[in-house]
Amino acid sequence: MEKKKIIIDTDIGDDIDDAYALSYLIKERATELLGVTTVYRNSLQRAKIVSALLHTLNETHVKVYAGNDYPYKSSFTVEKFEKVLPDGRPVIPHYDDTLAFFPVEEKGAAEFIAETAERYPGEVTLLAIGPLTNLADVARKYPSSYKKLKGVVCMGGCFAAKKAEWNIRCDPEGAAIAAAGGALFRYIGVDITIRTSLDKAETERLMQIRSPETPLLTKMLQKWIDTHPGRKPTMHDVLAAAELTESFCGYAEGKIAVALEGAEKGMTVERQDGGDAAYAVSFNREAFMQRFFRVMETDGAADAATVKNVG
Repeated sequence: MEKKKIIIDTDIGDDIDDAYALSYLIKERATELLGVTTVYRNSLQRAKIVSALLHTLNETHVKVYAGNDYPYKSSFTVEKFEKVLPDGRPVIPHYDDTLAFFPVEEKGAAEFIAETAERYPGEVTLLAIGPLTNLADVARKYPSSYKKLKGVVCMGGCFAAKKAEWNIRCDPEGAAIAAAGGALFRYIGVDITIRTSLDKAETERLMQIRSPETPLLTKMLQKWIDTHPGRKPTMHDVLAAAELTESFCGYAEGKIAVALEGAEKGMTVERQDGGDAAYAVSFNREAFMQRFFRVMETDGAADAATVKNVG
């Protein structure tokens, strides 16, 4: 069976689930990863993190493209524990100078996505696990190419409650453009993904996995735990990644738009001018967690020696 062609668009380096989503898809080996694009606040540093992780997974043939740092209208958030560059952008929490030498392509994210959609019309699924600014850039600059995507699987939105979820809230104007641009969306909202939070035993199990990528992932996970005391690691983005090839969720369909005014700003709402979309309404946590650990505990094909130069 031919593997599903995918691009991952990610804000890796803040929360921990993006990194595990990338690792999960590589280790699962059920998709063909055509490239990875990064978005929000400091995309180049995020791209370096992706490149380093791909290195540990022995997937150096996968190219990485930095995208847009700045939301369309909103200001981005800088956390109290983050260092800030002279231009106002933060140093991404999981980035450090040991990652600086990992390669990133000169071509921008939007151009890469558009070119790939043209090369494989109707075949490429984009996994969006960050703010949707890069997708909005494609929809605005390359509208016909954007419509040639097979679809977008998005960790974003909230459908069981009135809440502006993080990935949408970071750039609601960009998300609105992306949602209305003509690509078919499948949302896995935070009301579903919050159920992937790990208890203490599950977190310890994850940190004890012996694979080439574990030292880098564990370093990132521990930093997240240290800077977010009392919060549980939650595999929001891994669930969205897993839904590319398996079904752990049940879905409803509707016309979904992103509200841009009033108290609803940043919320995913159903209305007639919205784009055609499916959104998750149920979730089999037990089946997902079994599959997650089965994949993550698989011995990777990477040479453990590659870890020596990472982190």
